[in-house]
Amino acid sequence: MKKVNLLIVCFLAMNFFSCSSDDDSSGGNKDAEINAQEDEPLEINSLSSALIIEGATKKTGTLTPTGGLEFTMDYSKQSAFQKNGFEIEFNSASNYTGAYIQLKDENGMADSYFDVPRDEIYVSGKGEQTKKNRNFLKGKSAGKENDAAIEVNLDESVTAGTFCYVICLYDGEGNISEPTEVCVTVEAWGGNSDLVGTWNFTKEISDGDEVKVNEEDCFTFDYTLCNEEVIVDECSTVNFLKIKFNSDGTFTYNNSFSDKNINWIDSDEACEVIYNNDEFSSDKSGKWAYNEEENQLTLVAFSETETYNDDEESYVYENGALDIEGVATISGSTLKIKELFENVGLEEDIYEYYFEKE
Repeated sequence: MKKVNLLIVCFLAMNFFSCSSDDDSSGGNKDAEINAQEDEPLEINSLSSALIIEGATKKTGTLTPTGGLEFTMDYSKQSAFQKNGFEIEFNSASNYTGAYIQLKDENGMADSYFDVPRDEIYVSGKGEQTKKNRNFLKGKSAGKENDAAIEVNLDESVTAGTFCYVICLYDGEGNISEPTEVCVTVEAWGGNSDLVGTWNFTKEISDGDEVKVNEEDCFTFDYTLCNEEVIVDECSTVNFLKIKFNSDGTFTYNNSFSDKNINWIDSDEACEVIYNNDEFSSDKSGKWAYNEEENQLTLVAFSETETYNDDEESYVYENGALDIEGVATISGSTLKIKELFENVGLEEDIYEYYFEKE
């Protein structure tokens, strides 16, 4: 009898590991198929018709640089996301009046190019944020001093693949800068089967400080109230945060926060510190993409419902809104997302978010 049981156990174990191996292989094959889509060249004339640049004028012909204008770009490759698109960022001290953008491939230039006037080019360092710069647990920074950004959205017909573009600046005197070329990968949705599942937020680490879920994260400062110095503690608590990654490249995201902030008017009238206690929650849905070369995870939200105390508002983001951009690392059942925020004139802020898989 013992021999029979032993044989049964061995048989079941062999089947278990065989199935596990097949599942792993299936997930890896699917990831490879998804990522292979990103290597396909996109036809540049069709793609030119599918680019959406607010305020730009589309013109036919080719560009003839004259020089005389200087600008820099600190990258030659970048990612784009279906519908959401990408941003073209550059730095220039020149007194330019606009930019020309033209797609290219190994056979040459597209038949048309975009003329983007200066008024449609966002310049950082002014406390502004681009439309794509939404937030996860922290607000996005405004970017580097004097960085300029052109927002490019994609028509829904654009699929995963690759293309390149050149950009030149021009001024009112007919000068056209030398072009700079950048190649773009339109990321496929999904791309890492290890992420598929439900993940619960456990803690955040920033500047060496660790704050766990359901723990208060407080900022303390002194304030003069009715001629007396008082101590004010303003706090925020993550009650829960859950992300579910689906194998089809979609995600859902739910969170709940509690905030305690001083009520300035009531405190001044009462000559004592009075706090407002607020509750905030959010439900989002959208698409996720994984860049396997840089381990970069990106979430693009397309719809969101926010509840602030008893007030509820819903939003639809036609072209999507970036919600998370960070390096993702999985170790066992733990997911770490590392986000970096640039601050004008200050050191970069690094935030690490930890999740456990259900």
